[in-house]
Amino acid sequence: MKNPRKQLSLLLSAALAAFIIPLGAADVFKARMLTGKAPIQPPQIDVRIEVESWTTLEEISRLNEVMDKSGIDAFISAFSGVKKGVVRFMYARGWNLPIHAALVFPTEKGKKILLFFNRQNWEPGSQFASTGRHFFMVMELKLNEKGKGEGRFFEDAQIKLDPLLGKIEMETYESAPKAFPYVQEVIKKKPGS
Repeated sequence: MKNPRKQLSLLLSAALAAFIIPLGAADVFKARMLTGKAPIQPPQIDVRIEVESWTTLEEISRLNEVMDKSGIDAFISAFSGVKKGVVRFMYARGWNLPIHAALVFPTEKGKKILLFFNRQNWEPGSQFASTGRHFFMVMELKLNEKGKGEGRFFEDAQIKLDPLLGKIEMETYESAPKAFPYVQEVIKKKPGS
């Protein structure tokens, strides 16, 4: 071994990457989403993401147990009962999308955030086809060490749970995601500053 301390450090980093990093309550992010609907709708809209709490390993294990014992309908009911925050689409038709699972993982140069929702139509007046297995929506945010980055919003996704690693992942999706060319974490000011 060339450098056992470095190898041990890398091994520990890899092990920690499998676990969720807890952040403070009410973590807020602002973003800009490209709608793909111009000139009928605004070409981009502001989005505010408010995470009240992060999904724990125990919560993932409980959801997985519900799925194993009672099936997809019971799982969707249990998943829908979990409230982790809200995503606010800030435009004339404004809409709030409840977050049902929120995970954050370290990356080499920052963090990756995954938010999970029941599949809903955030655009009033338009409809989507039901495929029978894409019941969810997923937001993926990639931030650097300064809390800035980009993201994507998958409106028709299938997810899978991995309670051993404490993860919920997107398994598949159908249509092209909406792009978030701008995402920034809103840093809380310390009292007295």
